[in-house]
Amino acid sequence: MTTPSDAAETAEPTRSSWWARVRPEERTAVVYATAWFFCILFGYMVVRPVRETMGSVGGTQQLQGLMLVTFLVMLAAVPLYSALVARLPRRWLVRVVYHFFASCLVAFFLLMQLDIEWVRTWTARCFFVWVNVFALFATSVFWSVLADLFTSSQGKRLFGMIAAGGTAGAITGSLLTSQVATRLSTGALLLLPVVMIETGLWFAWRLEKQFARPSREVNSQKANAGKRGPSESPAGGGVLSGITHVARSPYLAMICAFLVLVQFCGTQLYFQQAEIVAAEIETKEARTQLFAYLDLGTQLLTLAIQALLSGIVLRRFGVSVALVVLPVIYFAGFLSLAFIPALSTLVVTMIATRAGGYGITVPAREVLFTVVSREDKYKSKSFIDTVVLRGGDALSGQLFGVARQLGMGITAMNLWALPLTVIWGTIAWRLGRMQKGRALQATSATESPETDGTCVSSKERDIDEPEH
Repeated sequence: MTTPSDAAETAEPTRSSWWARVRPEERTAVVYATAWFFCILFGYMVVRPVRETMGSVGGTQQLQGLMLVTFLVMLAAVPLYSALVARLPRRWLVRVVYHFFASCLVAFFLLMQLDIEWVRTWTARCFFVWVNVFALFATSVFWSVLADLFTSSQGKRLFGMIAAGGTAGAITGSLLTSQVATRLSTGALLLLPVVMIETGLWFAWRLEKQFARPSREVNSQKANAGKRGPSESPAGGGVLSGITHVARSPYLAMICAFLVLVQFCGTQLYFQQAEIVAAEIETKEARTQLFAYLDLGTQLLTLAIQALLSGIVLRRFGVSVALVVLPVIYFAGFLSLAFIPALSTLVVTMIATRAGGYGITVPAREVLFTVVSREDKYKSKSFIDTVVLRGGDALSGQLFGVARQLGMGITAMNLWALPLTVIWGTIAWRLGRMQKGRALQATSATESPETDGTCVSSKERDIDEPEH
């Protein structure tokens, strides 16, 4: 175990290799977290191409309806999740959420075996909505746990590396799906994510054990005093407290504005993908294969960014610069599609925006939540990552449909999106500066705290590196 003074002395490794950024006492926890995220994104990338195919078959009108339904499902799901957060310790919360998703996949597998047309049709629609819910909740819970366990400074050093492990899982899942999509039935594909989800839960359990072990003595002392340790206690609060906290906090509201613009621009690009792919590729199998290859290319570039650039950008230039990267990429992508709305341009734009988002924006976004309360890390973050994100999808989807009905072409829509990317970039910069201020305040407030003795817990006094 390391004392606060030891942590300060070793705040920044002198070696330049990516593994050297991980302190010896952090390495086991990083391995378990990385393996857990590998399993999550492996499973997601197996089912994602199936979702994309279903979305492209019905055209933009069906997509609008499904995104609206997804938003309504999120509205119902978030209070239920908040109730679980208020009552369950973290380790049980994780198990309940992921066991539920694994059970849903088994149910979809059984329904797809039925040779009844209306059952297949509604199963496909429900599956599209379920994948969207799974993608947000599964990753939101994962990053909530990490934001709870790691400090802001650790997040800058380690989150990009951990995200790279998830990208490796996404690459594996995309590669596997691209090779077997035309050989196996959709139902058979759904069983593999079940195995990956359950395997990931084992790594999550080991991660919890890793954090609990060095603080066992402190937790025992707290238990004797009638208090639970941080790894065992539920977040508490009311069912709607996550929503009310967002309404009262300028910082959380700024995060919401940032993510709504992320979704607006991403959804517009997604609808253009559906139209261009449907016009140029005829068969469902060929579309599924294209989407799988698109995911594969995205994840390969993402892995390179996460391994080589993400940590450097966050540590040397700060959260503000990291958050501004994606608006700049979207600006270039919309400008290109405005004048060359072809499949080749779409492929390059999709890969660049997704890789920039996954590689730099996601780790930076998760660092934002290391400086909020534990209740906000679970409840407010869940509301933001689900209802706000899918609300942005639903709103932008409806606006896209109205614009197309009014006769607006792809070129005009892309040109209109350019000013939005500028506003988005401005919000991103401001949000990063707010995170830096909160991190400095947290460091000052804990200048001489009583430490629990562990260098990898949420109580560690880790020194934030300056942002240039």
